[in-house]
Formats: sequence, structure tokens, C-alpha cells
Amino acid sequence: MTHKSRILIKRIILSLLVFLLVIIIFTVSANVKVEKAAEGKIYTAVDSVPHNKVALLLGTNPLNKWGRPNLYFTNRIKTASELYHAGKVDYIIASGDNHTKEYDEPTAMRDSLMAHGVPENRIILDFAGFRTLDSVVRAKEVFGCDSLTIISQADHNARALYLAEANGIEAVAISAPLRAGRWVRTRLAIREWLARDKMMLDLWFGKQPHFLGEKIEIPDVMPQKSYATSKGMTMRIVSPNPITIPVDSIIVEFANNRDAEMTTGEWYRIDKQEEGRWQQAPYSRRYLDFLAEGTSAGFNSLGYAVKPGGKFDMTVKPWIYDLSDRSATYRLVKTYHYPPYPIQKSDTAYVEFQIR
Repeated sequence: MTHKSRILIKRIILSLLVFLLVIIIFTVSANVKVEKAAEGKIYTAVDSVPHNKVALLLGTNPLNKWGRPNLYFTNRIKTASELYHAGKVDYIIASGDNHTKEYDEPTAMRDSLMAHGVPENRIILDFAGFRTLDSVVRAKEVFGCDSLTIISQADHNARALYLAEANGIEAVAISAPLRAGRWVRTRLAIREWLARDKMMLDLWFGKQPHFLGEKIEIPDVMPQKSYATSKGMTMRIVSPNPITIPVDSIIVEFANNRDAEMTTGEWYRIDKQEEGRWQQAPYSRRYLDFLAEGTSAGFNSLGYAVKPGGKFDMTVKPWIYDLSDRSATYRLVKTYHYPPYPIQKSDTAYVEFQIR
């Protein structure tokens, strides 16, 4: 080997080492930036997630390479539905790949969300979410979202949060469970590092989504807030949604998540929040006229049982209260009972709402 050949080989090796060092530095830098952007914004418990009007559910294949249900998909759907039922979001954008008729992530997400009790009119399909960049940018540019709750697994969430920040979106994320062995986790981590490198390059070179299109307006929905004096029971208003004046009736759903049977009755009360304090809402003119005539409205002494793991809908006729103040926050109050019996003290469930 000649002297010139040895020098050339050394230069090639040195160039490769320098190139490898640049890649390592670039990758480490990209990951540090992504993790910093996601710091304090990723949640694992639904109860702790702040309310957002819209959640962005990032798509993945419903089936794994063996044709079985993909746990990444299944866990994202479960987390998204829990987020909706907890009143943490009003709408879910199901954003995924639909590059062929045979491969349709958004429709699969919609069908699965509906199977988990999410109403179809609260699910928005984004068929052009080919990549995470497309999904995030389209959420703002097409659907007008300046704030979002992102739903995916933890590492993916961090990258999506960085993209959201880069595009002026105030976002948080909730991580769906990731149940995988050490080898799978290692492979996914390496894949995510490379994906973050590509994301940085896309941002530097001003990469845009494959498609944008006309803007789609997502209507406002007044949020509900549900809570109770004991765990295991949730109450929410399922109809009308939104609640509008005049309020003729309210359909309330009880969900019993305990192993014991729950009972409730017809009695209810509606409170109004004034100066930060809850007070019974004022009576309606119609009810005051009844009182002036020497009559009053009462409740039947009936009990309704809700089996363990079951649900029960009850119609409330709130005509005795004046609910005409659109600027106010109200709450429906109902008592319920768990054994042992006889009951000395009832538990109480509340659901806050506003009237459009």
C-alpha cells in the first residue's frame, strides 16, 4: 500500500468518525430538546389531566404484524375514551393514515371509540394524518386548535409536544400504557431517536403536511365537571348536550363501578354558583305561583337500583328552578346509597354545567 493510499484511507476513516460524531451530537441534542419541551406536560392519570376542548388521538395500525389486535392502538383508544368520559375533553380528532381504501386508521379509531361509548358527533376524522407532523400541524391549520391534549405512548407524546410547541400550540399529553419487553422497548427507543432526528430536519427545512385544505370549525361545548362524596360512582348529563334555554328535561347517567349494588331516588336539587360559593338556585316563577296557591311539588318515594358495573339513566324535570342565567355555573345534586343498610347518611353526587 502506497503512502498516498494510507493517507486517503486515514482521511476516509477520520471523515466517517467525524460524521458519526456529528450524528451522535445531533441525536443527543434533539432528544434533550424534545424531553425538555415535554417536561411537566405528560400525564399518566386521567384525573390529573387539565380540560381541553379537543384531544388529538394519534393513529397507528389496529393490527400488529401477526394480524392480532395491536396493543398500542387498543390502549390509545381506551385512554381516549376514558379522557372523554371523565369530561376532560369535548371532542376527539382521530388522526391517522388513509393512503389506501384497505388501510384506514381514522375509521378504525372512530369505530373503536364508539364501541367504548364515545358519541359519533364528538369524533372528528382526519384522514390526512400521514405523519405526526401532519396530524399536529393540521390540528391547528385545518381544525383551528390553539390548545390540545395529545394521546399516544410516552415517547411519541414527547415528540408530538415538541411539534405542537414549534407550531404555537399550547398542548399537554396523556400517555397510554406501554406493555412491552426489554428488547421491544429498546427497539422502540432507537426508532424514536431516529424519528426525532427526522423531525428536527423537517422543522429546519420547513416541511409541511402533505395536505391542508379548507378549515373545519369545531363548535364549542360547555364542559361538565362531575364528582361525588365517595369513590365508585359517577354521574354525568348525557342529554341535552349542549344544554340550552328553555331547559325542559335533563337525562342523567349513573355509572356504578363498585362491586356492590347502588340505589338512588327521584330527589334532586340544583345549585347556582355565586361569588365562588354554591347556593340553591332560585325558584322559577311557575313554582312560586304553585306555592302562592298553597301547593308544592314533591318527589315520589321510589328507589332505583344500579347493579355492579352497570349504568342507569334518569330523567330530571328541573322546572321548579330558574335556570335562565346563561353566565352562571350550575350543578345538579343527587343522593345515592351503598350498603350496609339501613342508611344513616347518604352519599352525594354532583355534576356542574352551564347553559348555552
